[in-house]
Amino acid sequence: MCIMSALTTIIARARLLEPNGALSPLLQEIIRNCERRNIRYDRPLVHFIMNLLSLDPKFELFMETVSADRKNHDDFVEACCALLADDRSPTLLTLRMQAFFLDNFFDKDEIIEKHARNLQAKTFALTKEIIDNDVITKDEQDEVFNKVIQDIVINMGLGNPECSDVLAETMRALNSVMSRSDKAKFVTLERKDRLMALKDIREIVAGIRIFNKHSGNTANGMADLPKILDQSHESTKSILQITLCEIMDKVNLLTSALNAAIAYDLRNRSIITLLPENITADDVETLKDLLIMYRQHEVYTRKLIDELANIKLNIDSCKQEYEAKLLRIHEAVQYRTAIPTDRVFPKFSELTRVWLQFQNFIFLLSEMNQISNTLTNLTERCVTFDDLAYRLLGESQIQTDVDRLNKVSAKRLTLSDPKHCEIVPYEDSMQIQLLKFCLWHLAEGKGLLMPGSIELGVCRVQKEHYLFNIPEPVTFFDEDPNKYFFKIVETARKKVQLVCLLNVYDKVQSAYSAPRSEGFQMKLTTTCDQEVQTDLHPIPSNIDREYRWNVWDYRREAIRLANIRTKRTTSVQTLESSRAIPKATQIYVAKPQTTQTRVSRSTEMEQRRNGLGLKVIEPSAPSPLKVYALTLAQTSRSAFSRNGERSN
Repeated sequence: MCIMSALTTIIARARLLEPNGALSPLLQEIIRNCERRNIRYDRPLVHFIMNLLSLDPKFELFMETVSADRKNHDDFVEACCALLADDRSPTLLTLRMQAFFLDNFFDKDEIIEKHARNLQAKTFALTKEIIDNDVITKDEQDEVFNKVIQDIVINMGLGNPECSDVLAETMRALNSVMSRSDKAKFVTLERKDRLMALKDIREIVAGIRIFNKHSGNTANGMADLPKILDQSHESTKSILQITLCEIMDKVNLLTSALNAAIAYDLRNRSIITLLPENITADDVETLKDLLIMYRQHEVYTRKLIDELANIKLNIDSCKQEYEAKLLRIHEAVQYRTAIPTDRVFPKFSELTRVWLQFQNFIFLLSEMNQISNTLTNLTERCVTFDDLAYRLLGESQIQTDVDRLNKVSAKRLTLSDPKHCEIVPYEDSMQIQLLKFCLWHLAEGKGLLMPGSIELGVCRVQKEHYLFNIPEPVTFFDEDPNKYFFKIVETARKKVQLVCLLNVYDKVQSAYSAPRSEGFQMKLTTTCDQEVQTDLHPIPSNIDREYRWNVWDYRREAIRLANIRTKRTTSVQTLESSRAIPKATQIYVAKPQTTQTRVSRSTEMEQRRNGLGLKVIEPSAPSPLKVYALTLAQTSRSAFSRNGERSN
């Protein structure tokens, strides 16, 4: 049975490995308790365990309607510390395995980038000396290129940089592509240009050395990477297969022992555990935890085997490309007098890039071996319970998954009156939930992992597919699917390592607000086919015919208009003025205007009395002299002063 894990995705890492900000105060308490009790811990594992245990609503960590009690916090801290305390228990080892695998498997690009960064860090000082030092004399130039040779050997993996033969052969390859004038020009380049030139020199010189090795010329110290890759692949494949066989021996023993200790009570729709003498219920739970641990190890080992097969395909494709590029270079070198150098050197660079891909594959295989060794070391740290398993097995025989499933291969799942489920035949494209384990054994057996049979058929409920080990429980499941889903959720809360193994994080999280099975409803992501049509032009078009997107068009137009100002035309109408509109100015004609003034008026003064001392003689006939004398006398005795004030 091929079991594949679906929790090595970025989403699983974000959910389970990253710290939860709401739990940070409890994190400090857990760390203090671990240090006080001398419990070994590492922060990623603590975050992982806290995120899993916080899914249990009994701690009331995320209840909005219930205030968080201090006692619940203490219980949560104690539960986390209890898991971390026994570092040889199968539960903690399974959690360590899951946290390690989720954190390290298996971003191939990230592994390659990590190797490149490590190599760059090792050669940083050497590269800095090459591109930063100012060169004046010939001895200084030779010293710089000795460092260039070491840089090429280390970065391209051409051999031991301390071997004189390796350095001498690399120097000869360098001299074949760079003359003395080229070297003198190289040391005068700017820092950035010198670094780019150094990268080109690395690829060309390495390609020449690779070609010389393939052609039978001297290639001291260079490894045969294609041959090493084949050997590494076969070695890694053998190790993984041996590891998988050892895991399956443990899985078959534990599964057979647990299967021998149970009986089916179909009338009461339950599973009964039959305990021999000197075996307690805790011993059975320990064997269940052991089976979960080895099943998880099996999942990860099969995942590594599948990735190894993909890497093998890439290696074979790379080898074909490698041979083709060698052949092209060989043909070009034979007629190098007719082919320009700038067409030959790029072929050496392409060959070097394939060579570097071989090195990347070697590091990927090394990383896979390291992951496999770490997982194996974790399982070997577990306390052995083989004697307990054999006692529980009794006189029964150890069976494999295939043997166990062959017993029910002739039966089929049937539903006379389907209510919530339907039975469909198995297809390769189906995504089976619970990693193809029997749903009923898992729910009623409280974490009992029994492989389901695809020969019986597949039970589909709410667009999800499940398997059974025996045909009778499908009727019970059809009556109330949520009841069994909630039992699986309850089991995952107690055995938190099942959350990752069975990929039931969403179900456990959705059941947080439903402490009882009556309120639990399985939440699934629903999809539907929907078409959306938008208007052709939802916004009214506003096309500017004079718009130009290129700024150079505006610059050319500005230059042309500036040149027109300095030109002189002899024609009546120019090209630019042909579109001019005749213009006129309308004015108001001046109107003759006159101003009418007021009528001239005079003021007649009041006649003075005789009290002024002037005797007036009325003549019989008027005389001009008398009138003139009278006028002067009146003026001198005026009632107003010169300043305009009245005189007294």
